[in-house]
Amino acid sequence: MMSSSTRDPRSILCVGHVCVDLINLCSHYPEEDAKVGTTTANNRFLLEDFAKYGVNTEQAVVCKGCECPSSCVILSRATASRTIIHSNKNLPELSVEDFAQVDLTPYQWIHFEGRNVANVAQMIKLVREHNKGLPRGEFITTSVEIEKAKPELEALIPLADVVFVSKDFAAFKGYSNKAETLERVKALAHPGAVVVCPWGEEGASACQGSGVMVHSPAFPPASVVDTLGAGDTFNAATIFALAHGSALEDSIRFGCRVAGAKVGVIGWEPMRGLLGSGTLLLKNEASLAT
Repeated sequence: MMSSSTRDPRSILCVGHVCVDLINLCSHYPEEDAKVGTTTANNRFLLEDFAKYGVNTEQAVVCKGCECPSSCVILSRATASRTIIHSNKNLPELSVEDFAQVDLTPYQWIHFEGRNVANVAQMIKLVREHNKGLPRGEFITTSVEIEKAKPELEALIPLADVVFVSKDFAAFKGYSNKAETLERVKALAHPGAVVVCPWGEEGASACQGSGVMVHSPAFPPASVVDTLGAGDTFNAATIFALAHGSALEDSIRFGCRVAGAKVGVIGWEPMRGLLGSGTLLLKNEASLAT
């Protein structure tokens, strides 16, 4: 466990739900009542899988007597589409009391999944209270992902330092492009907040406060084979770059490059080689790999 006296750019706390994905890889999406052959990827059993990728789960809340949420995912080789059937029988949302037990001292950044709005709002306020006793250079940065087409998520926009707004949420609000989305969302965000808007094959745009918008193109692979987790990959890579001190434009470019590589491979294991070799990095991004 990291010492509470140590602050490291890698010490990023993620707050949200996890689930087990059972992935079925099909030659094509089945027609109604049709039978097709599939190959099923191995179930990834949460804690072991996190450990495999070096994710510390010491702060994870384990709810006794509750079943882990699960998703059955159908991936089509023909179109790279994904169909997800999700089930959460009885796992509760993370409570404010659980979050309050966490020693926030080691963390430079805390990222919140946009859900459980009332509780997440209180958690972000706890981080703000924690920051009040710190020099400004040691503040914990908070970020939130506004992904699902749910109106209640808008209440989280004014609270975080960095707001990721999905294309799906933008469409739900009637925003037609990245520029409009940034303008509308930054009007709701607190002064000086960063707003990031990934837009799939059109890349991503971002702005901070009243500053100019910056943009990154998409970096599509030669062939799209697995889009599962592409949005999370973009968010993680962008946060990683920002936490290491990269400029906003460089950070979303890094996010787009890593997300583009992700959709070109099945699963996550191939990403180790691509990132480890520096294949995904431009010259000005090379310092992120060290």
